[in-house]
This record gives sequence, C-alpha cells and structure tokens, in this order.
Amino acid sequence: MSIGGLLFFLLLLGGTALLVIYPLLRREARGTEDAQYIQKQRERLLVYYERVLTNLRDLDEDHATGKMPDTTYQAEREDWEQRGIQVLKTLDTLDDHSVIPTSVHDDAAVDEAIDQAIEAAIAARRKATN
Repeated sequence: MSIGGLLFFLLLLGGTALLVIYPLLRREARGTEDAQYIQKQRERLLVYYERVLTNLRDLDEDHATGKMPDTTYQAEREDWEQRGIQVLKTLDTLDDHSVIPTSVHDDAAVDEAIDQAIEAAIAARRKATN
C-alpha cells in the first residue's frame, strides 16, 4: 500500500468515526441540559408549594382569630388546597414531561409559566366537577 493510500484510508476512517460519534456526544449533552432544566422546574414548583402552605397557614390563623368570615375562608382555603394538589401532581409527573416550554429561560417567565400551568389545571378540574 502506498503512503497516499494509507493517508486516504486514515482520513476516511477518522471522518467516519466523527460521523458516528458526534450525534452520540450531542445526545449526552442534551440529556444533561434537560436534567438541569427539569431540576430548575422542580425547585420552582417546590418554592410555589411552600408559598401555598404559607398561605394556608395564614388563612387558618386569620380564621381562628376571627379576621375572616366563614364563607370567605372556605372559598380561599379550597382554592389554595387545589393549587397545592396541582403542584404535587405536577411534581409527581415532572420526570415524564416538562411543564414549561424549553424556550422559556427567564426566571420571571418560568414563574409565570408555572402559575399558568397550575391555573389551567385548576380550571380544568373545576370544569370537570361542574
């Protein structure tokens, strides 16, 4: 075999190896990005859930001290309970799919997307029960 033929063979072999390996490397990098994105959503949902628990505690406290009438208390408590339920359901299914579109990366936009997803789930549940 000549030197030119050997160089051509090595170039062909290297090019083929790059064509085979490059998609595999990209898929691994994309998987890491998705995992980080899902973790960010999980953290946001946990923060929202903590806010739900805080609001429920405050409602209970206001009702116990007589600052809030029974009808308002019941309506507000039901609303916040539904929000908490939807957050927990979303956390359970977060590994299966992402709640927020992957194009959203701004923190305020992520919070808004989570709020919209929760509100949509609550509205769908209310519609189903009516």
